[in-house]
Amino acid sequence: MKHFLLFLFLFPVACFAQLRIKGRVVSEVDGKPIADASVFLNNSTIGTKANTDGAFTLYRLNPGQYELIVSVIGYETQRREIIINNNLIVADIKMRPKTTTLNEVIIGGKDPKRDRKLRMFKEQFLGRALFWRDCKILNPQILKLTFSKHDQVLTATTDDFLGIENDALGYKLKYLLNTFVLDKQAFNMKYEGFALFEEMDGSAAQNESWTKNRHLVYYGSPTHFLRAVLSNTVDSDFVVRPFCIKYIDENIIPYRIERYDTLRSANYVHRTDKRGIYAINYPSDIDVFYFPPGNKHFRDLIFEYGNRGQVGSIDFIDKSLFFDINGTILNPTGAFFRYKWGTNRIAEILPIDYWPPTREPKGKKLNY
Repeated sequence: MKHFLLFLFLFPVACFAQLRIKGRVVSEVDGKPIADASVFLNNSTIGTKANTDGAFTLYRLNPGQYELIVSVIGYETQRREIIINNNLIVADIKMRPKTTTLNEVIIGGKDPKRDRKLRMFKEQFLGRALFWRDCKILNPQILKLTFSKHDQVLTATTDDFLGIENDALGYKLKYLLNTFVLDKQAFNMKYEGFALFEEMDGSAAQNESWTKNRHLVYYGSPTHFLRAVLSNTVDSDFVVRPFCIKYIDENIIPYRIERYDTLRSANYVHRTDKRGIYAINYPSDIDVFYFPPGNKHFRDLIFEYGNRGQVGSIDFIDKSLFFDINGTILNPTGAFFRYKWGTNRIAEILPIDYWPPTREPKGKKLNY
């Protein structure tokens, strides 16, 4: 297994030949082309509009697995999982007309509690980590917000794209929100949707700031971790350990993480029967620590909870967490992420086709 990884990951994924996808968007009812449909790869900067013949072409693709999204007003959004190894022509994407439903009617024409609902939504959707103050929703009026006082559950959906501007990272997002559920009693939140990123134009000073902030978000992230696996640098950039707790007494009160062996990538990374798709699994959950260049790894110390350097943990729900050669997680609900990995929201996400221009500078301070 170790030799397999070493052989497979000698070359950076970003150096692979860039490919393209062609296709056509048509009506499921009569087969006629649909113009101006939005066609994009989910969570990327790669997107376009279908022309008058319904045809589209997407360029600049690296090999890997993607989610192709097609959206147009009046039709149900279509999603298609595709694997790119060569230039690809996809079968016609047939759009189904959407059934129109009446929106909730508010007596008096305005929801008196909408501002509170919107504030709750923004806190969870945008997040409260690094850059939420610099991230704003441009058209919040399209959000459909419902709050159950009895169940303490807030739900949100949209029929069109939310416009989001992130002045900290230099991106504009078009986000089609399918589901959002905030359960205040259970203290959990989940959301799912489709995002298209667009690079913002800025001054030299803004570009420098965006590059710095993108580095802060990227380095130590799950994407960085998986790409380090692919490039065979994970064992030098990260420390991975199986999760283990010492208990004080029979009351099963967790005290601290005990000293245990550091895992090597060959212990938890495995190939699958699909080309370009890999799996992470281990008999226990795993903790992940990141130490930027120039910082000591402290491999031989006992790690207390909250120890600096821990960026995340992978608590397995499915047997394996699958990812592709771009470092994209293919079953994100297959694991629960804690620590920094579990707190990032829309304000701190980067497109899947983002690649940092350089390695992180040496001597960077730990701030986790």
